[in-house]
Amino acid sequence: AVVINDVTLHHAIKEYCERFQMVFDHDFSVHSYASCEALYHELQTGAAYDLLFLEIEMPAMRGTELGKRIRKELHNYAVQIVFISATTDYAVELFPLRPLDYLLKPVSYERFCACLNIFLNDSAMGNSFMTYTLENTQRKIRVSELLYLKTFGKKVELHSRDACFSVYGKISELIAGCETQFLCVSRGEYANIQHIIAATPKEVRLTGNHVLHISRGRQHAVYDRLAQF
Repeated sequence: AVVINDVTLHHAIKEYCERFQMVFDHDFSVHSYASCEALYHELQTGAAYDLLFLEIEMPAMRGTELGKRIRKELHNYAVQIVFISATTDYAVELFPLRPLDYLLKPVSYERFCACLNIFLNDSAMGNSFMTYTLENTQRKIRVSELLYLKTFGKKVELHSRDACFSVYGKISELIAGCETQFLCVSRGEYANIQHIIAATPKEVRLTGNHVLHISRGRQHAVYDRLAQF
């Protein structure tokens, strides 16, 4: 979905989407909205999008306000958001909203392509599965459903959106192949980066208001990793 007040940029983004699909052989639909209020209403009534392009400087409801409502009121952390602005002044304000990217106007086709490729790569990783054994049966869980992992004796606790269960094994073995999705915040405790919505030097807050404490020895590493986002 695209919500952009700048008419020239709005047409450019739609053209970029068509060009990207032809060049990279991807198929996706693009819906345009005249205001943040219009998109918010659609989301409230069940509309679902994978990726949003929101211009911050919109009349009435701003792009940042819509982002906050999507995360805080609708509790939607699955949809990826790309904010667009002519200035970098909003970078700190946007951190809790976990934007996928931040595009500065004017937006070039090359920069747009880089942004979409980031989204596609993240989506591929988010749609991957973790394999584990429970009650002598091999099972799988989508990585994006996991909030964090925690070592508990010889077992690992898997905390998902809806449940917590334990399996025998090591975290390093469970996350093999999807290591970049997880961040070690303390010994034997790994947070799914996709679900981190806020951070301080001493803790990270996850979807569902879960809080994990950062050990002193991991503070610099955690800061450096989060600084990449």
